[in-house]
Amino acid sequence: MEEIKQMNKDIFRENLLKTIEEISRKKGLIFTDCKFVIEPVKEKDKPLNGADDMMRLNILSEENIGNKRLTLDKTVNILCGLQPLVPIWIDVIFVEMNEDTAIYKLRCSLRFRKPTLLRNAETGHAPFKAVTEETF
Repeated sequence: MEEIKQMNKDIFRENLLKTIEEISRKKGLIFTDCKFVIEPVKEKDKPLNGADDMMRLNILSEENIGNKRLTLDKTVNILCGLQPLVPIWIDVIFVEMNEDTAIYKLRCSLRFRKPTLLRNAETGHAPFKAVTEETF
């Protein structure tokens, strides 16, 4: 498994776009824009540190992101707010088409970690994993 050594907004954005491309190819999606709904996931028996709690209570709060359809730039800025720390894993799920816009759900860990600890390195676009019906 390839270890991720660095993470910044550009790498994060590129990896998210690679994941979107993987899903689009599998599903035959054609769109001109995409939006994202961020869904933080509290993992059972996984402790949060101070930075995780700050993100959970402020940036990733229901009031701030709850069911909002965010642009790519806004999504990257939110999830890279503690760069180089980012969510340890993020599942990317296609939700629906809204005219020419593809809507994706990003189910993400509330644990923000350094690049060497990120999951899904084997996908080539850590911390993202494309989730389609076949992978459920």
